[in-house]
Amino acid sequence: MLKTYMQKRTRFVILITCAVLFFIITPYIVAYSLGYRVDFENKKLVATGGIYVKVWPEPAEIYINSKLAGKTNMLSGFVFMQNLLPKSHNVLVKKNGYFSYQKTLDVKEKEVAKLEHVVLFKEQILFEILTDKTQSPFIEPKEQEKYIIKNGNLYYSNAPENNNITKADKTIPVLKNVLASTVLNNNIVWLSANGFLYSSDQSGGNTQKLSQTALSINIKNTYKIITVQQNIFLKNDNSLLFFSKTTNDFKNFYSPVNNLKISPDGQKLLFYNDYEILFSYLNSPTDQIFLNRFSEKIGDSFWLNDNYLIFNLGNKIVISEIDERGNINTFTLPQTATLTSGNSLEIKNPKIFFKQSDGKLYILTGNTLLSSEKITQ
Repeated sequence: MLKTYMQKRTRFVILITCAVLFFIITPYIVAYSLGYRVDFENKKLVATGGIYVKVWPEPAEIYINSKLAGKTNMLSGFVFMQNLLPKSHNVLVKKNGYFSYQKTLDVKEKEVAKLEHVVLFKEQILFEILTDKTQSPFIEPKEQEKYIIKNGNLYYSNAPENNNITKADKTIPVLKNVLASTVLNNNIVWLSANGFLYSSDQSGGNTQKLSQTALSINIKNTYKIITVQQNIFLKNDNSLLFFSKTTNDFKNFYSPVNNLKISPDGQKLLFYNDYEILFSYLNSPTDQIFLNRFSEKIGDSFWLNDNYLIFNLGNKIVISEIDERGNINTFTLPQTATLTSGNSLEIKNPKIFFKQSDGKLYILTGNTLLSSEKITQ
């Protein structure tokens, strides 16, 4: 009897233990299957997130928190790692012979942090010397504009599109008292000496006042109207102003500004001065995103693609991403160019030009013109 009682008691204890373990473990298993994990650091159960990384060129190794998360290849140019705790994670992308890419990303619960535009650049880009100077992008003739400003008046220029206009008509002002002008939507948009912005048809008729408030004009300053998509900017010496279609007048945009350039996708505007580089999204151009400030003077800057820039700082040529999350990756090219002939050439005080049509970087160092291999897709 006692033995039977002990067996029943043991079975009962085992049954209770299993039941307790079931009710303890099952919720955890269910939570785990739903993407929840225990955050031991903060002592709580949290929903996890993930990191998606797409890289060009392949193959490349992707590490997350110093652990290999995967390798890209020709069939799959991305790696996706899930079940990551909602906190900061370090991403490292490596490929032999290329600059490594590193980014700290914040992962949020039930969200995927994406790095969709990672481009790796060669540590040693090959260059060739161009002896045919007609290939130089630095001496390309600028396209002549339809109108020219002389003595404060706007005239037809000698551009080929004006060949049907008589010589006598070219001596008659299309518009008077003009400080700056451009053509937008087949209309002339111009800044008058009275400080107002106007629009007219291409013969100077049907004039409309666009701005409600006159700018304070300094006749010693140089004015230039720049249109980007449907946005109107005014460069007043080194100050950049933006024309607001909401208030119908100019607002200070940024100062100083040396130059501005639109991205290949037409969605972003790069602008920079001697020491700073910034950009804006054209759907919200007044929101400036600061990228970097340098102690050396910026020479010129170009869009490599929609997500990377290239510019020169003194003797250095630098590539930078525009993804401002966490750290901004920058890569400094060697100051000694490796030539396809096997020789090398020191780069001094370079002028640079990046040509979107062929994906090549052109460098003018002294009297030597260099052309790189293709460095973008």
